[in-house]
Amino acid sequence: MDRYTDLLRFISRVTGERDPEPSIVSGDASFRKYYRYRDRIYVDAPPSTEKNREFVELSAVYNSYGIPVPKVYEADLDNGYLCVEDLGNVMFSSRIGDSSSMHDMYIKAADILVKISSVKENFTPFDEAFIRREVQIFLDWYLDAHLGRKLKGSDAKIWDSVIDILIRNCLIQPQIVMHRDFHCRNIMVRADGSLALIDFQDTVTGPLTYDLVSLIKDCYITLEPNLRNEIAHYVFDGFSDSGVLRNESFENFERFLDLTGMQRHLKAIGIFCRLLHRDGKDGYLQYLSRTFTYVRDVASKYNELSDFKILLEDRLL
Repeated sequence: MDRYTDLLRFISRVTGERDPEPSIVSGDASFRKYYRYRDRIYVDAPPSTEKNREFVELSAVYNSYGIPVPKVYEADLDNGYLCVEDLGNVMFSSRIGDSSSMHDMYIKAADILVKISSVKENFTPFDEAFIRREVQIFLDWYLDAHLGRKLKGSDAKIWDSVIDILIRNCLIQPQIVMHRDFHCRNIMVRADGSLALIDFQDTVTGPLTYDLVSLIKDCYITLEPNLRNEIAHYVFDGFSDSGVLRNESFENFERFLDLTGMQRHLKAIGIFCRLLHRDGKDGYLQYLSRTFTYVRDVASKYNELSDFKILLEDRLL
């Protein structure tokens, strides 16, 4: 039986209706597909590739803390079908082209980001082994699969020293719950203008600047420096007021932010190339230039990254 036919059976079980006719909403960078039927969203999420159990459990956790994520009404975890709350069709990314509303939209997103730091749950730690697995994606899929190169000799030593810096930076920060994919395509705008988060099934416990850098150094859009700086200060104040940050200067916070962003962006570059070479999805290559710009900007900013800047510009681009 094909998955669409099986999905229709799931919808019939949930609704009690025969022969439902859902409309396709979208697919995404994963193997999930989304359908709308009678004010609910039905998700076809193959259990072999998708974290359905985590999605269901985390939906309950986030909702219990008042963090806006879709409620799960029904779930067939064995076969990979979900019935969830319909948040509408409007992505955050489609609403921020209007400069008059952009500031307010980012303040709303920042408020949710700060609120996530109040979640008192233990999740998988974003530890050294986790970080190394992520940056390996850059080596495997960008450098090896995409460019056909490998790091050797002094280049490999420069890379290792940079990764050590990035790991230390992540681990010395206060560790909080982080969404891990907090960007313009994973935030929905409801009909009343409020925001809600999706794609939160990869939540972990990790560095407090990770979600912020995902938001203000987004791989899909570029924020003006003044707005980026304002939102960084706004979140810094929010973390300080809540006690997540104690006696920390904004200068140190900004360094946390920059280096955490470099780690995330190296991983993202690898993922964009993996989507091409493994999954046949070439639409993400258009974001490589912006993402590399973030990496290069940080490498240019700190003296201890000067050798990496040369490596990056001479041999990795």
